[in-house]
Amino acid sequence: MRETRIDRRGFLGAVALTAVGGPALFAQNAAERKVDPINLPLDKSDVWTLHFRYKVPRIVTLDTLDSTGKKVKKIVWYMWYQVYNMSGEPQTFLPEFELVTKDLNTSHLDQPEPYLLEQLRKLEDPTGILGFQSSITISKRPIPPSKPDAIPRVVSGVAIWTDIFEKAPKTNKFSVYILGLSNGLAIEETPTGEKLIKRKTLQINFLRPTDDNKPQIADIVPDDLNGPAERWIYRTVSTVKPKAP
Repeated sequence: MRETRIDRRGFLGAVALTAVGGPALFAQNAAERKVDPINLPLDKSDVWTLHFRYKVPRIVTLDTLDSTGKKVKKIVWYMWYQVYNMSGEPQTFLPEFELVTKDLNTSHLDQPEPYLLEQLRKLEDPTGILGFQSSITISKRPIPPSKPDAIPRVVSGVAIWTDIFEKAPKTNKFSVYILGLSNGLAIEETPTGEKLIKRKTLQINFLRPTDDNKPQIADIVPDDLNGPAERWIYRTVSTVKPKAP
């Protein structure tokens, strides 16, 4: 896993480039959104939560291989993200990115295909300085802790969804649920005796106010219409039925 630290000189250099003539750099930084952890009522005393940065999901056409090994074009959705750890201890990040369409009721899990990841690395990180990871490789080493008075030691990744164009091409409203950013776990019992297993989850809401005829890379925007698009929740991940008498 590659972590990235921008020293003071590098930070000032980036500012200078922006001021002198780097609008593209400024636009790239401005496109990033930051999500800080917050305490929730269901948090226990030992709960930790990672910090999260992301860019809105993008739509691109990439090369992929069909069942015969032949190279074909495929429309793929992906999301650039970074995490960093202010908990004081190394924390293992086992991410799960689930995209759920709110208008079509479909669910799509991240598919970390190495062939697609390599193409996205060239697109989003041509110099290789960020060292983008998949949801599998990013879990192999704990996220190192950052010092409170230092620039965060970020680790970069990308989530990839390969089946949205086939199963939900017309979606205009969806959410991405991100598991693994926290160890928060809670159990709630319903009046019927069922136990709901819930995990602390980051939910990010998006809109896609376009059609699917000619999908473009920047079709998607955060859904801030009813408050911030990002919210921390405890989401039910499984249900335990009561034992029969």
